[in-house]
Amino acid sequence: MDYKQLYEKVGSVIGWDFSEIDKRTKVIGKKWRYIDVVKKYVDKEAVLLDIGTGGGEVLLRIARFVKKAYGIDNSKSMIKTARENLVKSGLSNVEFRLADAGELPFPSNYFDVVICRHAPFYASEVFRVLKPGGIFITQQVMENDKENIKQIFGRGQAFGVKPGTLMEKCAQELVFQGFEILKKDEYNATEYYADMQDVIFLLRNTPIIPDFDIDKDQEFLERIEREYKTKDGIRTNSSRFLIVCRKPILSSPL
Repeated sequence: MDYKQLYEKVGSVIGWDFSEIDKRTKVIGKKWRYIDVVKKYVDKEAVLLDIGTGGGEVLLRIARFVKKAYGIDNSKSMIKTARENLVKSGLSNVEFRLADAGELPFPSNYFDVVICRHAPFYASEVFRVLKPGGIFITQQVMENDKENIKQIFGRGQAFGVKPGTLMEKCAQELVFQGFEILKKDEYNATEYYADMQDVIFLLRNTPIIPDFDIDKDQEFLERIEREYKTKDGIRTNSSRFLIVCRKPILSSPL
């Protein structure tokens, strides 16, 4: 599957905004709200970076709690959408840049907080741009996310990989780089999508099912509706992990 091509397509249409579907989706067992976690570590003097910002939807909701916010993404269409969303927001303390997570276009020791939600990051670059004592927060999708849907298709993002593999890999890389882990958590919540239209929208606009084709995969969609339709909606699951870590404050030389 060409994830880059999919990402560009989604960026030109909706950015990374699934808020309308989220409003209709019932979720049971979710442990945290990402934005609430971030808000605990910022203040009005903080300078913040969002890696993989998408259409800037999340960053624009956080920006009013910080002094300055930057969002980067390697998708031209996402950055275009983010800048359009910025104009609509009326905020003046946000800047979006086209950039790659592996080569952040910022000086060392620049940010108080770096965040990354559902996007790749490089521990070495995050460590470099954070100030001593700075905080890094990442939320990522776990391997068993949408497990029943992947089982029906017989394929999917990280299908068959042991849950927790990515979380441990990320944690190990962060510790190796020199970070201190402050918090590590995960949840596997039950989700009920309002109808199959919302499920199809999700599959069309995310990499959950590689090479999803609504015509070729019709039989799988019919099985999902037949086997997982309930009075609350189409049942599946949302599995996420969270890591909060800190760059140590180096001791002053004697």
